Amino acid sequence: MHRVVVRSDVTAAVGTGETLRTAATVVVPEPSERAARPVVYFGFPGGGYSRGYYDLHPPGHPGYSQAEHHVGRGDVFVACDHLGVGESDVPEVPLDFEAVGRANAATARDVLRRLAAGELDPEGAPIEAAAAVGLGQSFGGFVLTIGQAIDPCFDAVGMLGWSGIETMPPWPEDVDLEAMFTGTAGDGLDHPMRAVFHHDAEVEELVVLDMTRSGGMGSRAGWGADHAPGGPAVSGARGPLGPGVVAVEAAAIAVPVLVLCGEIDVVADPWSEPTAYRGSHDVTVAVFGQMAHMHNFAPTRADAWARIHSWAHGAADD
Repeated sequence: MHRVVVRSDVTAAVGTGETLRTAATVVVPEPSERAARPVVYFGFPGGGYSRGYYDLHPPGHPGYSQAEHHVGRGDVFVACDHLGVGESDVPEVPLDFEAVGRANAATARDVLRRLAAGELDPEGAPIEAAAAVGLGQSFGGFVLTIGQAIDPCFDAVGMLGWSGIETMPPWPEDVDLEAMFTGTAGDGLDHPMRAVFHHDAEVEELVVLDMTRSGGMGSRAGWGADHAPGGPAVSGARGPLGPGVVAVEAAAIAVPVLVLCGEIDVVADPWSEPTAYRGSHDVTVAVFGQMAHMHNFAPTRADAWARIHSWAHGAADD
């Protein structure tokens, strides 16, 4: 498979007058292994995570790359950094989450254009997508919901550990939130959110890597990020937690929706989620055992990826 980093100019989409670019890694199969018209997935990570979350390669632990899973089946995977995250530009001019969502849509359109023009194939062959599928994990689902409602560019969207009704981590009753966010409430296996983010069945070494944050928002590992989507310049009181924060936008989504959760997650009642997406004619719910909020570390991650694959190809044929 072939990887190429794409930088997309999203200045016009953001609309603040500041010149801004996003970064994404496009992973394509070798021409002989590619579907005639592949599904193109766009993965947007959660708060404290960069695009590396979708292409995990922890030393000594193969089989953690969601991108490689999908590309190995003939499709294309695009792992995206939100503005303010990873290698994307960090805005300095105030912006809102609508602007972050528009930037992600502009990134997707730019990548699809480059694929169709043959710019991202090692042999210069054009790649026409059967469908463009947006995947938003956690905070990334918040931004994806807003973006798809105001600037729809995906043929289907997958909400991974994100609720269209109310996303609320099951905080331990005795946790000091201020201390947690400043890194003084515990780290590694003692991090207050470890039990929500990682299932007990996971490889402990990887749990320690992900939850050792040393007072920062994300891990110091290659998939961590210092900022939430949009970065510190995001203004306004709107955030991803609480009831009904995306009620209007979720109801406006008119494409197939997949709600995928772990048995331990931040979605209180997965089976109620279809009621949030009343504009969609096709809402699928899948819940996986031995999986907590950070799905791609779970023992059952490949089962979840396989479900995403079958759902996405069904949506492409819809």
